[in-house]
Amino acid sequence: MILSFVLPAEAVEPFLAQLKPEHPLRLREQPFAAEAEPATPFARLGLPEPDSLPKVREGQVCAPCKGDLNWLKVAVAQIDERSSRVYLRGVD
Repeated sequence: MILSFVLPAEAVEPFLAQLKPEHPLRLREQPFAAEAEPATPFARLGLPEPDSLPKVREGQVCAPCKGDLNWLKVAVAQIDERSSRVYLRGVD
C-alpha cells in the first residue's frame, strides 16, 4: 500500500500526531544515493521518491499494526513554506 498527499504546513503536525508514531520522526538531511531502479513505487506515480529528497522527516508508525497491516512508515518532505508532501508506505 502506498499513499501520498499534500497538506498545508499547519496541518502536518496534527496529522502526524494522529498516527501516533512509535518514536519521534528523524530528520534525514541528505538524500540516499541514487539507484538505477526506484526502491519504492512513488516514482511510478510521477512523484519524487522520498529517499531522493533532502531534509525528509521519516519513521515507523507501527510494526506490527492492528488489523491486517504488518507495518506502516511515514515520510514528510517540505514542498515550500506553505505545504508538505506526506508519503505513507505499508505492507499487509
